[in-house]
Amino acid sequence: VKPILSLLFAGGLFCPSQAEQATPKTSRSAEPSAFGAVGASTIFADLRKGDSPKVVLEKLKRDKFREIDEDKTKALVRCAAKLNNFRYDLVCRFVGERLELCVLEGRKGWQFSFYDEILEPQWNNLRKTLTKTYGSKRTSRTFPKINEIPMNDPGGIITDTWDLEDRLIVLAVQAFELKDCCTNRLIEYTTCLVLVQPK
Repeated sequence: VKPILSLLFAGGLFCPSQAEQATPKTSRSAEPSAFGAVGASTIFADLRKGDSPKVVLEKLKRDKFREIDEDKTKALVRCAAKLNNFRYDLVCRFVGERLELCVLEGRKGWQFSFYDEILEPQWNNLRKTLTKTYGSKRTSRTFPKINEIPMNDPGGIITDTWDLEDRLIVLAVQAFELKDCCTNRLIEYTTCLVLVQPK
């Protein structure tokens, strides 16, 4: 699992321009958002393994997702997504022009109260949704304290793993540093994410 997260980290999954205490959770992005069921061909929403970037962009526009952006150099497509009225970023990773996996990424913040007041509710929302979709049988642990999370470790702390017959689902909490463009100082951010990789 951690090698996959390392690949995403190196490939630019974490974007400094998007690392901030973002908009309120009542974002206007579309919500056909749902994780694909076991045995279904979908990964998230109507996205399927093997979809080309063109097909993914068409599907996201059709379903009225917002803030859609393609980064061809990093083989990524991003957009805003909403799940139970919480705002996330959907990141689609391509290998050889074929959709390989999807990541639903929470808001990133550094303020003192961010971790408990914003990140933990987002993480709880993801855990409840995933448990409802994939069941309670999984490896899991409690929500970590902020000082337990290793800094700049792409794997962060994995809190839940569903290793299913046709997909791997990982819920994690991460901490990382980014340089502030104004002060040139490193600022510590935290976020949570779900990785869904079809087998």
